[in-house]
Amino acid sequence: MFMATAGVAGEGATRRSAEPSAVSMAVLGVEGALLCAALSLVALGTRSGPGGGEAFAAVAIGPLLLLLILFAAAVLTTAYVLPAVVLAHWTARQLTGRIAWWWIPPVCTLWVLPALAVPSWQLTALAVYAVALPPALAAHFTVARADAGRPVQPCVAILTWGAVAVVCVLVGGGLVVMR
Repeated sequence: MFMATAGVAGEGATRRSAEPSAVSMAVLGVEGALLCAALSLVALGTRSGPGGGEAFAAVAIGPLLLLLILFAAAVLTTAYVLPAVVLAHWTARQLTGRIAWWWIPPVCTLWVLPALAVPSWQLTALAVYAVALPPALAAHFTVARADAGRPVQPCVAILTWGAVAVVCVLVGGGLVVMR
């Protein structure tokens, strides 16, 4: 049981930023940045109290929150996403002889099944599942493309399109909040 190195490029060069763990971290980083952008917009939309400064404090704490989210992304990648991808690929190879994307969601569910049994943890389990599924699928597609010998998407492209999405959220939300 092994996970293929996804650093293969079409022209024979190696892309170090296309490893499954790097792709997973890039997707989780974009999700975290979108969360920080949405929280900043919510903070800007709130009315200041008599002391004022709540909006400034919320915007100032955004970078610290993003660092915390990136740490959580590293933990989530190593403890949840990559083991789920490895288990899904192993299961798919054992049962069908090839890997396919539809094995990823059921295997990702295995990590949250114990939490779903406890009623007070159900929302948390569903949130973790919803956050971890996109990077698991991205890591799967990276490995699948590398196994097939096709070029893989580097993390720069994921982060670039993620930055465009964050800017769109901030501009669009800022226009709505400032009305």
